[in-house]
Amino acid sequence: MTEEKVATGRLADQDIQWSEAAQPLRQILSESKLPVVVKLWTENQLRAHPGASSSDIHQPLVLYREVEGRKVYAKNVTSVDVLTGAICREDPVVVMPAGYKGWFRLIDDLDKPMSTISHVARIMPVRFLCCKPTIGFFEIEKPSRTGATDGLFEQVEAKPGVFMVKNIYEDFVRYTEKKKIVKRIMRCLVCVSEIGVEIMFPFETEGTFYLVETRKGASKKLNADKVGYVYNIGDMIEAGLGKNVIISLLCGKPPSKPCGFTNVLKICDLIKDHTVIACTYSDSPRMLELPVAPNPLFVKALNVSNVPGGSTNSTYATVLKFLSKNAEEYTHDLKVRYNYSVESVEQEHPKKDNS
Repeated sequence: MTEEKVATGRLADQDIQWSEAAQPLRQILSESKLPVVVKLWTENQLRAHPGASSSDIHQPLVLYREVEGRKVYAKNVTSVDVLTGAICREDPVVVMPAGYKGWFRLIDDLDKPMSTISHVARIMPVRFLCCKPTIGFFEIEKPSRTGATDGLFEQVEAKPGVFMVKNIYEDFVRYTEKKKIVKRIMRCLVCVSEIGVEIMFPFETEGTFYLVETRKGASKKLNADKVGYVYNIGDMIEAGLGKNVIISLLCGKPPSKPCGFTNVLKICDLIKDHTVIACTYSDSPRMLELPVAPNPLFVKALNVSNVPGGSTNSTYATVLKFLSKNAEEYTHDLKVRYNYSVESVEQEHPKKDNS
């Protein structure tokens, strides 16, 4: 676009110039380097379907990151009946990006979890999932170089998550307990958390544990024990995840938006999606993900970095700082998909759009 007509608006007490040429997101993304500030074209209005809110989309938005990839659409399951099958909520669809960092099991998988650390140690997997907070030991003091003083451990509650198995420790453990130092012999499974913290779990520790990755040659023992596995959504997609499969989320962050989330989901579609991560242009920014679709149309801000105050535009700086800190995690979060109707101010009959 060589010459652009502009319209002046008022935002956060600063003059913003908006292009008068309304464009779909695809065109804006192809012509602009992100981030870019846009707002909904004044001749378009979005009417939210029940349960959704359209307030954010009607605010100026900072388009921050373009995302292309596979996603899984699913519905919340309220009950599963042998005769009638799964009964699902008529709620908005739950969207699972392939990179979502949660762990699922297939609902029809009859294999059982392990209930003690000693069972995990007998199999010695590469990685396993701990579904509940579990007590372990964390080293707070290293042994003295001369060996005159043993290391000192502290009892900690490890958060649910995936642990990598390192080795088995069988010796005295010196640890603090109720402001006293206790020393007793233990057998522990030495593990490393997802953030690299080494924790020792005593063999007698109880919990709910599933296999994530096993070592070569462990198949005979696994077949005898019938131990359950968990999978992430990316692995299930690669393995051929199909429609109507029912999965249960055992460990992972639920959607931030209300959707009657039940942790049990029925797969209803797998798609290749093209979206853009955006954020409201305000001092209290909120993120959202927009489909790159023909409708609705937007206009671009032409002078955000040159408004009064120049590059020190505090609102813009606040939003960019917020996005740089949170956009990566938000990209891979579970989300709730709402439908909107695109309505033209000049038309009596609204044009439907599923974005």
